[in-house]
Amino acid sequence: MGRWRRAAAALLAGWMAVQAGGCNMPPLPHLFVWAFADRHPKKTINAEYALEADLLVVVPYVGTEILFHDPTLPLEVSRDVAAGLAQTPGGRVKQFVHPVQVVRWQESNIEWPNMALEDIAKTFKADTILYVEIERYTLIEEGSANLYRGRVRARLQVVKVGAERNPVFETVVETIYPEDQPVGVMGTSERVVRGYTNMVFARDVVRKFCDYQVEDKGGQP
Repeated sequence: MGRWRRAAAALLAGWMAVQAGGCNMPPLPHLFVWAFADRHPKKTINAEYALEADLLVVVPYVGTEILFHDPTLPLEVSRDVAAGLAQTPGGRVKQFVHPVQVVRWQESNIEWPNMALEDIAKTFKADTILYVEIERYTLIEEGSANLYRGRVRARLQVVKVGAERNPVFETVVETIYPEDQPVGVMGTSERVVRGYTNMVFARDVVRKFCDYQVEDKGGQP
């Protein structure tokens, strides 16, 4: 548990230092390219669901196999997603349950995955829960031992306490970083690829809940 506490302390220190920048964060860390992105025409992609909450709890679920290799991943996911949502325009989510509180509760309640999502929300006195089920998380390019490319696939569910029907929203998010091509291990590090993969994944989650702009490629989606 010492490793968890050290990670929690580090993530807690960076909790309010938002990495994601909400709906408009750069999709890639190529800052020179991003600086000139506004020269291209833009189009607006509308939110799939207008997420609103008085108190939102972001609850990550990471399978045993992934968790064995990435024990800090649940905390990283909940922190980055909550931080990104906190920066979305309009402030439709008023407050968040702190990610460290969520992960500590998960660690002390090993049977929590068997609970109904609405009951989990009630445990934290939250009116809304965003459940992030990580189905895939890899950083090494498929079929390669010396190329990095982050891939994340997750299923999202939004559950409202007292709603007539739950989940009120459900979708899948798939993230690839870098999107254009993998990078060699000699040119970067797993830590860097992991950091940007997590950041872009959080952006992709947040974009389900807010309008955002992308480069208009002449009718391509």
